[in-house]
Amino acid sequence: MSAINSEEKKAALSIAALVSLRVYGLFLIMPVFSIYAEKLPFSTPVLIGLAVGMYGLTQALLQVPMGLLSDFWGRKKVMAIGLLMFFVGSVVAALANDIYWVILGRCVQGMGAIASTGMAYIADVSRPEQRAKMMGIVGASIGFAFMLSFMTGPLLAQWIGIKGLFWLTAVLALIALALLFVAVKEPRKKVKKGFSTAELIAAIKQKDLLLLDVFVFLLHASMSAIFVVLPLLMLHQLNFESHAHWKLYVPVLILSLFIMIPLIILQEKKKQHVKFLLLAMLGLSLSVLLLGWGVKSLWMLALMMTVYFGLFNFLEAAMPSLLSKRADDQYRGAAMGVYSSSQFFGAFIGGVLAGYVMQWKAEYVFYAIFVLLFSFTALGIKAFKNN
Repeated sequence: MSAINSEEKKAALSIAALVSLRVYGLFLIMPVFSIYAEKLPFSTPVLIGLAVGMYGLTQALLQVPMGLLSDFWGRKKVMAIGLLMFFVGSVVAALANDIYWVILGRCVQGMGAIASTGMAYIADVSRPEQRAKMMGIVGASIGFAFMLSFMTGPLLAQWIGIKGLFWLTAVLALIALALLFVAVKEPRKKVKKGFSTAELIAAIKQKDLLLLDVFVFLLHASMSAIFVVLPLLMLHQLNFESHAHWKLYVPVLILSLFIMIPLIILQEKKKQHVKFLLLAMLGLSLSVLLLGWGVKSLWMLALMMTVYFGLFNFLEAAMPSLLSKRADDQYRGAAMGVYSSSQFFGAFIGGVLAGYVMQWKAEYVFYAIFVLLFSFTALGIKAFKNN
């Protein structure tokens, strides 16, 4: 099999860089936002949750339309529009003086839904035998950006404040836009096709693909919900000041790699992808339950967060890989669009759910997420047993 060539490598690294800049900006505020949002005018638990998850709603609604639009207008043009929307949303959030304007800014940020267009670009410029490697480069860079945002967010917030984080995100959007124009070339072979309802229905009806859509929805709902309440609990129950939260996140995320990497290796070695996926989902649900019980102990919190992030990052890497193997060539693009939409819609629902449940008691958010994760994983295990 031939190796990845220089043109493919450049395309993969360019898309990885601009998508990672955007992911880093989106998640930079996640570890500290709920603490800041408490002090905003008109703020309530529900509105805080809405502000955290709002980007997910517009991302979910626009992933498929933006991907389809790129078939006609061109990949580069649609990615440019998406990055401009991300820049505008970041500026709106940076200038916001109450929770409603922050929600609007997050909404506009999410309208820059370019994940599916970026993956379509990779498919355009790659040979079939090299496509998995190129998407792996992009996926790894997104995972790194996600981890880096949690490590640096609290520290940067101490230096430049939350408004400064939004301004930094706007700058990152402009850097990504410049990178797009300098390093990314429009594919020579333009794809112009119409929307296929049959492809979309096939992507939804296939049981294992539907299970992956449900699981990625739950995965991102859990993450969004947890980080609505966790920074507040760390501040109010453990007296752990927000500017020091990075001291917890850095070792937790580094140690989580010792869970994620062996699981990825074992899964590939044993070729039991579904079994590992289901076991990881069960482990994730139990870690969320124990997070709810352990929020009064810093050591217990650190241990369960390590388990949670290790399994979360494993699933983030394993599920798209499994989807690409299970989806037929004729509707793989539609399947990826549905998967991406499920992922972002989960982030939205998780934030709203956390804000709603937090009105009674913050710890109840963990129990609600556990029930959802455990119940749907149990249904998934039953479905595959009976298959």
